[in-house]
Amino acid sequence: MALENDTLANKIESKLEIPMIIIAIFVLPLVLIELEIVQTTPQIVQIAQLLDDAIWFIFLAEFVLLFNLHSMKMEYAKSNLFMLLLLILTPPIVVPEGFSSLRSLRSLRVFRALRSFRVIIAIKRGINPIYQIFQKNSMQYVTAYSLVLIGLSGTLFSRIENLKFSEGVWWSLTTVTTVGYGDLYPETLAGKFLAFFVMIVGIGFVSVLTANVAAYFVENDLENESNDMLIEKINELSDKIDELDRKISEK
Repeated sequence: MALENDTLANKIESKLEIPMIIIAIFVLPLVLIELEIVQTTPQIVQIAQLLDDAIWFIFLAEFVLLFNLHSMKMEYAKSNLFMLLLLILTPPIVVPEGFSSLRSLRSLRVFRALRSFRVIIAIKRGINPIYQIFQKNSMQYVTAYSLVLIGLSGTLFSRIENLKFSEGVWWSLTTVTTVGYGDLYPETLAGKFLAFFVMIVGIGFVSVLTANVAAYFVENDLENESNDMLIEKINELSDKIDELDRKISEK
């Protein structure tokens, strides 16, 4: 049962990952409106506050749901300690109408400002899949070599074709990524040889990147399928054990 709940929790967390990232990023403009850093009307400020409070409840619901499903509850709480602190420190602030002018209560706006730190959570959750993609097939080294290639070939191309350095780097970037806008192209023989070399390397870079992205999603699907099969086998074994217990008790 614990394994089944953990698998369900991982599935739910995976499904909610992108929506929660978008919601976390959406908090930033809301906080700017609430703190009146962005000048708007009082009605818009009130709407921003309501939306911000609704987002707080969404994050609370996600945390409570996943916390209850995970068998290792303390481990889950520790791994999401930053989220837990934000939930505790930034609850919806209800200030009575007649007390809104008091300085001590207005200082509570600082706690609303803390909600902007949810963007850090969005960045962390968004970077994790990218990090996993770049760890496959030495993608980090391929990317580093490609960046060095863009800088060197851009510099060399600008000198060969008598262009600005920024134009050379732009040409190298569009060539390596196989975009090829065509706004800049080699006119000299040396420039054409350089372009040929950069295009070959660019094709390899894009191929490795595409393969890594595809492998990431395929492995996630296979992992989910494997977990489902494992749970199914455990349930079958559990049913057989129950049946054996029943037969033994009848005897």
